[in-house]
Amino acid sequence: MNDSLKLLEFDEVKRLYARYCFSKGGREKIMGLQPGEDPWDKLSLIEDTLKALQFFEFPTHYDYDIKPLLNKVKSGQILEPTELLKVKDFINGCIAFKEIGRKLDASRLKMKLLELKNLPDILSEINRIVSEDGEIKSSASRKLKEIREEKRRVSSELKRLSERVKDKYRQFLQDEIIVFRDGRYLLAVKSSYRPNVKGIVHHSSSSGMTLYIEPEELIPFNDRRKILDEEERREINRILREITTKILYKMEIFEENLSIISLIDSLYARAMYVLKENASIVHPVKSQEIELIDARHPLIPDDRVVPISVKIGRDKSGLVITGPNMGGKTVTLKTIGLFTALVMAGFPIKADRSSKISIFKKILADIGEEQNIQLSLSTFSSHIKRISKILEEADENSLVLVDELGTGTDPIEGSALALAIVEEFIKKGCKFVVTTHTMPLKLFAIERKEIESASVEFDPQTLKPTYHVLMGVPGASHAFEIASSLGIDDEIIERARYHMSGGSVEVESIISKLQEEVRSLKIEKKKVKEEKVKLEREREKYEKEYKKLKNTKIEEIDKQLKDLTNQVDDVMKKLENAIHVLKKKNVDDLRKVVKELYNEKRKLKKINLPSSKAEIKEGDYVRLKGGTSIGKVVSDKGETVFVDFGTMKMELPKSSLEIAKAPEPKMKLTYIETPKNVLEKPEIDIRGLTVEQAEPLVINFIDKLVLSDFEKGYIIHGKGTGRLAAGVWQILRRDPRVRNYRFGTPGEGGTGVTVVEV
Repeated sequence: MNDSLKLLEFDEVKRLYARYCFSKGGREKIMGLQPGEDPWDKLSLIEDTLKALQFFEFPTHYDYDIKPLLNKVKSGQILEPTELLKVKDFINGCIAFKEIGRKLDASRLKMKLLELKNLPDILSEINRIVSEDGEIKSSASRKLKEIREEKRRVSSELKRLSERVKDKYRQFLQDEIIVFRDGRYLLAVKSSYRPNVKGIVHHSSSSGMTLYIEPEELIPFNDRRKILDEEERREINRILREITTKILYKMEIFEENLSIISLIDSLYARAMYVLKENASIVHPVKSQEIELIDARHPLIPDDRVVPISVKIGRDKSGLVITGPNMGGKTVTLKTIGLFTALVMAGFPIKADRSSKISIFKKILADIGEEQNIQLSLSTFSSHIKRISKILEEADENSLVLVDELGTGTDPIEGSALALAIVEEFIKKGCKFVVTTHTMPLKLFAIERKEIESASVEFDPQTLKPTYHVLMGVPGASHAFEIASSLGIDDEIIERARYHMSGGSVEVESIISKLQEEVRSLKIEKKKVKEEKVKLEREREKYEKEYKKLKNTKIEEIDKQLKDLTNQVDDVMKKLENAIHVLKKKNVDDLRKVVKELYNEKRKLKKINLPSSKAEIKEGDYVRLKGGTSIGKVVSDKGETVFVDFGTMKMELPKSSLEIAKAPEPKMKLTYIETPKNVLEKPEIDIRGLTVEQAEPLVINFIDKLVLSDFEKGYIIHGKGTGRLAAGVWQILRRDPRVRNYRFGTPGEGGTGVTVVEV
């Protein structure tokens, strides 16, 4: 389907994604992607990449374009020091990507990144041989070090000798400088004094007035230095050849890494397209249906593009789009075909994520008004030739796109041919989208239930298209209105209306009215949608406020329950005191204690507890809602019951109680001395546990917190339904070692964490 993809400008659109690549290999990967029948893995990898970009910055600054260098190595050429630095940069980039892979949660992207192989031996060798400025280090080999030390000695001796020779021949010199050319030290001598300076002439000035002579005193040292230069060059070549050979031996790893990096780059580019272009990842649906929601053609600038929404249901064979010229019919047709091809090739699209795209084995298109001069084909003939080929290839797994079907020839014959072609599309079972101006095809689309109608909107007030798509209604061509707006005289327009048959005028008028009604409904729908969004924002605002108030209320109620628990503890102490007084038989003290207990009883009776119905009967074990003390119902009085808590009996309304399990027999506690610093960090994570499972862990945590050097601990229970948090607070409320507890601040984890002080 290459010809069809060309008509859809598929390659041109792919270049928009390739702009976000950081390597040539990534761009080549993007441009090589073609529609396929299994794009789900590609799209899932883009989603993985988007998630990774939320937490990690990809190492895009490294140089990954080493394919030419690898080809150079394979051809037997030696890499230069600066090229070795590029290889080093590539290896470091692979290491950086693999490190991200290690930190990612399990995903396809993680697996891809972990496939990158490290090359520590090559990296170490390049670091040993090449300096950061691209020079071969003297330490690269012992021989090179010796050569360079000898060169420095000879050069130093040569400079000193040159100065003495310069002084000797000073009177014959044109310039009192030592010239260094072609690796040799020379003197600039006046040509008239040539006989006075013994040596070899190497160059002369353009005027011939100056001769550059190598004095015979310098010749042995210059020769020696030249020899050392050649030895240095040979040794450097040997070193470079050696490291290049090592790279050749690792060529398979380099090429595998390069392939992975190119894939990662293409994923990065497509993920960045989502972020930068407000695009969406749309996974194809199994059923044959297409629904684009707020689709924006990527080649139309953002400030000019009009989002379109269009649908071909699974029970529909195709879609017929009608409407005025320059109204957006062709753009709509191209958008449907292009977005189908893009999703099938593994690209995100500029549409709402709830859009639906099907998988097709073939996308067959006839778009545009091309004339084939070589074959002497007219516009109509060219269209028919392509449609003929489409009819041969189309089947139930094809998406067919035809622009301006039935035009370019006699209107009556063209309309009849268009009807026959559409009937053949239906017969073949392919999905099709056609645009047309022909009235018979408009009416045919309305009559046939297997065809969906749509039109591009036209504003009768401004006499201009709006480029919106109206589903379910055919569109008038508005040829007269457009002609009038473009300067055709009104008298000519009226004559044209007269020449037009009455039936056609009536149908066009009905279609125009229908389109106007749909347009009005669309405006109302937009208003309703905006109102819905506004109400949704208000709802979110109120829910947020309610949650805040709820959390505040929980803390207030819990404080009251804490105070109640403390009050009961005081009563228990007074009871113990009463027992002690009885033992001493001190009557006055006993009366005083009884009076205090009576006062406490009155206070407890005044406590207002929440009311709700509870099915509780005599013999049940119960506890106060939100409380921890368990008592047994000893008598039932209808709305209230007497509950024996062991230390006291209380008459309580049933609505304030809930059924509880029978308490386990109390065990004798044995205290074991525990060493200090029993906690490495003052936190415990109980997310996912029930209150019953979490209770022994929380108590153990409090034990260790008390024995440790920490004064504050963090119990991580998550937000969830709040049940686990409430259970934790009940445990803390009855623990006398706990001084204070509260929800965490936003920086501490918010309501998902309880901060406890001991």
